[in-house]
Amino acid sequence: MGEDKELEELLNKKAMELIEKTRQLQRDPFPPGEVVHLDSSNFDDFISRKRVTVVDFWAEWCAPCFILAPIIEELARDYPQVGFGKLNTDENPEIASRYGVMSLPTVLLFKDGEPVDAIIGAVPREMIEARLKVILNE
Repeated sequence: MGEDKELEELLNKKAMELIEKTRQLQRDPFPPGEVVHLDSSNFDDFISRKRVTVVDFWAEWCAPCFILAPIIEELARDYPQVGFGKLNTDENPEIASRYGVMSLPTVLLFKDGEPVDAIIGAVPREMIEARLKVILNE
């Protein structure tokens, strides 16, 4: 009988956490500190919502893309004022084409919804961070 009460309390706690997460997503579909998975339905809204955004253009077959992914995730946690997203170019070729992305990985840095810098290849965190700091300090 005690186990049922414990289970019920755990389920209620989990339900409340899910409700709160849903409320947060309704307020901000692009939570700070997280890398947002982008596609044609949310890309334009994402790059225009924050003053500075960073988008990682990648594909599942691209080994260097997987080297870069944890770096982007670290930067997202360290720069919550910046929007960080990733776009699968195989699933969204029209967006990659719009920005002339021909090599993967490509990281585009946007300011006020417009691309202002591009970094091609799996590069060290310091390189991306240095370019990001220049944009943030302008």
